[in-house]
Amino acid sequence: MSPPISRFSHLDAAVYLLDADTLRCEYANVAAQRDLQYSMAELCELMPRDDIPGFAAESLWSMQSPLHAGEKQEVKGKTYFRRKDGTIFPVAVRLHLWQGAGKSLLIILANDITRHFTGEIGGQVVQGKRPEGSGQAGRGEAYPPAVISNAPGMVFQYVLHEDGNHSMPFVSDQCVNLLDIAVKELQANPALLLDLVLPDEDRESLRQSRAHSAASLTTWNWEGRLWIESYRDTKWVSLRASPRREPGVGVIWEGIIINVTQSRRRETELKESHERLKEVSSHVMAVREHERIRIAREIHDDLGGNLTAIKIDLDWLARHAGEGSSDGSKEGAALQAKVRTVSHMVDRTMHSIQRICRDLRPGIMDFGIVAAIEWESGEFAKRLGIPCEVVCAEQDIDLEPDIAVAVFRIFQEALTNISKHAHASCVWVNLHAAQGQLELEVRDNGCGIMLPDRMKLDSFGIRGMIERARLLDGKLTVGGGQKQGTTVLLSIPLVPEPGDPVAESVILLSKARQP
Repeated sequence: MSPPISRFSHLDAAVYLLDADTLRCEYANVAAQRDLQYSMAELCELMPRDDIPGFAAESLWSMQSPLHAGEKQEVKGKTYFRRKDGTIFPVAVRLHLWQGAGKSLLIILANDITRHFTGEIGGQVVQGKRPEGSGQAGRGEAYPPAVISNAPGMVFQYVLHEDGNHSMPFVSDQCVNLLDIAVKELQANPALLLDLVLPDEDRESLRQSRAHSAASLTTWNWEGRLWIESYRDTKWVSLRASPRREPGVGVIWEGIIINVTQSRRRETELKESHERLKEVSSHVMAVREHERIRIAREIHDDLGGNLTAIKIDLDWLARHAGEGSSDGSKEGAALQAKVRTVSHMVDRTMHSIQRICRDLRPGIMDFGIVAAIEWESGEFAKRLGIPCEVVCAEQDIDLEPDIAVAVFRIFQEALTNISKHAHASCVWVNLHAAQGQLELEVRDNGCGIMLPDRMKLDSFGIRGMIERARLLDGKLTVGGGQKQGTTVLLSIPLVPEPGDPVAESVILLSKARQP
């Protein structure tokens, strides 16, 4: 059986909903309008200016600071309000902060404490009585505070009784718009609200969040989906309520439920857009790698073949020029010198072609990622004279070709950064696969990298490595400090997540490119 309304002191309270950023009044209930002697329209227009009757905005700014800072779920205090006739009266207030998508509301429950106060406020003497017609409704009133239909959500009171039963002594008129249920119908059967919640995860999360709030007396926060039969559609709603325990009654929540369907749909669309962008980026990267392979093959087969033929002809010319110049003529010697010069130029060009082909697509990649890492480490050590030690327990790690290339490119970029910026004398590389994850660690003993350097907008090398890792559903971190060296750690799943469109795209493209 529900306790009488007279047992709840807050039912006599004035209720205000303010924009938390501007303190503009968006709603005041009937009791609040009588307290301040203003209509709803006048309050929305006038507040929060301090030069006219209304709120003492300065005191509210300071009182709500702990709410914005997350230090408290509820703030209690005393301040004063001013009526339309200019009189000032003291109030005890309870402040709660509701934060939704792009909107924050300050919920204020205020009780006139004039009857308990004797003193001077704003130059006026208050002698422990309330002016006639200015107070809240008496305890004998038959109705609780009501939030009019244009309020931003459904304000409610929910009671979990000590015997396990529950009731809703107060539900605002927005109940009809939000739930398509009449106020009296929901009050008569509070279980209707739970019936609207989608089964399984949403319904269970609602129960768990309520139980946690009741046990710890912390704010009841929940967001989930409701099935509205008349609309044949699903609504996303956000619930936020503050609990208190009353002996002989149970746990009482006062709060608000707001429709957040539009914001959740925007979030879903944004997430889908990011996934599509991720898929396109992965496809573009895979196509670029295959284009590199094609260019490397063309250079090797076409230009390399032509230069080899030119080298053979130059060798023939060198031999015959030597035979024709046995008499030691100056023209023969000059011809031989010219042939040797051109031959050396061809040799250098062939070496350049080999280097370009290796950069575009190292042939060592055909032997697996472990062999490729070891080979690149050896080339790095030979070029710069910096020892590069590789540790890998496995002889090979099975990866899709495009994934292996992405890991190799990240490793190349890490070594490039070391050669440019680290001033290191030694590099350590650790590659291993365990528990479904591939981890690549590249560490040096150089000067280290500071946080500002990592955050530079033009740090395209690091940003490129991080982006490649994300496309592989992995993570890349760059850590280190001054005189502590730098560590680059890459971690990616060895097996793509089921149904991952990005991984499927890479694998399908890889298979399509195979001869």
